[in-house]
Amino acid sequence: MKPIFFIDYDNTIFSHRTWSVPKSALQALESLKEDGFRVVLASGRAFRSYDLPEEFGGRFIPDGLVSANGAILEAEGRLIRETYFEPGLQRRILDYVTEKGYCLISNYGGTWCTSSLERFKSLPVNSSRKILPQEGDAFLALYESPRPSFFLADTKEAIADVQAHFPETRLLYMGDATGGADIIPKDNGKDMGAGYLLEYFQIPWEDTVAIGDSMNDIALIRKAAFGIAMGNAMPEVQDSADYTAADIEKDGLADAIARAREWAERQR
Repeated sequence: MKPIFFIDYDNTIFSHRTWSVPKSALQALESLKEDGFRVVLASGRAFRSYDLPEEFGGRFIPDGLVSANGAILEAEGRLIRETYFEPGLQRRILDYVTEKGYCLISNYGGTWCTSSLERFKSLPVNSSRKILPQEGDAFLALYESPRPSFFLADTKEAIADVQAHFPETRLLYMGDATGGADIIPKDNGKDMGAGYLLEYFQIPWEDTVAIGDSMNDIALIRKAAFGIAMGNAMPEVQDSADYTAADIEKDGLADAIARAREWAERQR
């Protein structure tokens, strides 16, 4: 059986340096689909099939989505599972970051909002983000909206503090280049979401490839039969992988997919 590919989006497919998808990456993804491989977009973002990145230009349609770090799952364009923060926990997180003056951001209804616009602007880690979130009522609306995840666009110290205060969550650091951390319920994760999709497609873990660059990819990379870290990945991610590909800006995804194809051929 041909393996199924679980591929991260940010800094694996989409480069935050050039704010684009390298041409070689899109070509490699298209080639996988043309050759009969199933490809799942596994992202921390809350994608849906009707909201795929415009950078794909309609040329690449994944077979499934593991989005919001495993909280929202689609297979063949059909929603098969969605989970959200327990409402009480969600309120306590929002209250805490507000009280501490931390910068939490979230996309709600197509609008980015934040707990502190002043802090967002003051932190160097946010200087490369192509958004200007709203505060006030836009942020308060999060209290009444079920959310699968949040993003703490703040310092390592803030991330450690929120993690210590909320052991029922997991904060997944995005690395020094991107900064910040996804906040997800402790029982969510890309690896868990991938497991549900494998059941749907009736594919064993022995026939899986995972490619990523950040802390939210580690569990999936470790669990996949063949796990690949991007050359721009965090050291912890590279240490967890079976192979480290080239940097995203040096045709890294194309390199990763080519090596995975070689691995798949050896398994036949």
